[in-house]
Amino acid sequence: MRHISIAFCFCLTLVGAMACAEDPLVRRQMSDAARHAEYPKILPLHELLASRPVPVDVALLTGSLSSRAAALRARASRLRAPIVDSATRARLQAALARR
Repeated sequence: MRHISIAFCFCLTLVGAMACAEDPLVRRQMSDAARHAEYPKILPLHELLASRPVPVDVALLTGSLSSRAAALRARASRLRAPIVDSATRARLQAALARR
């Protein structure tokens, strides 16, 4: 059991060290403007809350989702119907039997 915990700690340390390393692929994909840009400004919480979008009317959203779900169910039932009707199927079977 002790060997497992030592191995786990070693793996965890190794993964942590790899996470702190700089990835050259990411560095190459960054544009010069992004590489030399300033860090984003940290805004106070009250400014972020003041700029949030207006809440969506849940009743309106639920109604539109319900109607869309009903339309999708109706389409699915139409897609489950046979592609070839029974009269056409019988005619095709008769034509195949003649060959």
